[in-house]
Amino acid sequence: MNVDQHLKVAQWHIEQARLHATSEHTCGCPVNEHYHKIIQEVEAGKIEEELSCSVDK
Repeated sequence: MNVDQHLKVAQWHIEQARLHATSEHTCGCPVNEHYHKIIQEVEAGKIEEELSCSVDK
């Protein structure tokens, strides 16, 4: 994905989080392996620039 695509995906996720926090909106989105790895990285404070996608590794 290019920068613009990453930003659009991030914007969508932020809006979904806002909706979940401010309404009775429910999602049912499962935390798949990819997202679980991302959550672990964020919680560990390991957000770094990647030159290639390494989340799946």
